[in-house]
Amino acid sequence: MLHYEISGLTTSFLENPTMSNDVLNKMTEQYQNFLGPVIKANKLSAANLEALVNFQMSALQSYVDMAMARMKAAADINDPASFQAFLTSQAEMVANLQHKFSDDAKTLADLMNRFKAEFDKLVQDSLPGKN
Repeated sequence: MLHYEISGLTTSFLENPTMSNDVLNKMTEQYQNFLGPVIKANKLSAANLEALVNFQMSALQSYVDMAMARMKAAADINDPASFQAFLTSQAEMVANLQHKFSDDAKTLADLMNRFKAEFDKLVQDSLPGKN
């Protein structure tokens, strides 16, 4: 005979079909109560990881574009005047790069703060008595 025990109740699936439905319903409820927050946390993590990767790929592309532009500018140096123009533009590029670093750091901090706030809310909503 097939027996199953859940939350202190022992029942036989073959002897009492109504009881087995109750047990299955109880198991489903416990499963959802336990895994519901885990599933939400996984979805939240995946969404935030996607946002982080998109940010990093975009930032990387802009840094590569900046570096390529500087390499092309350096390749165009052919006399003292073009060298002086390159040095002037190099100083401007460094200022732009510092500004970009600052903006990217702020964007990254905002992403992390948003993730933390969403995760904290998920934890609070998952505490017993909050459902």
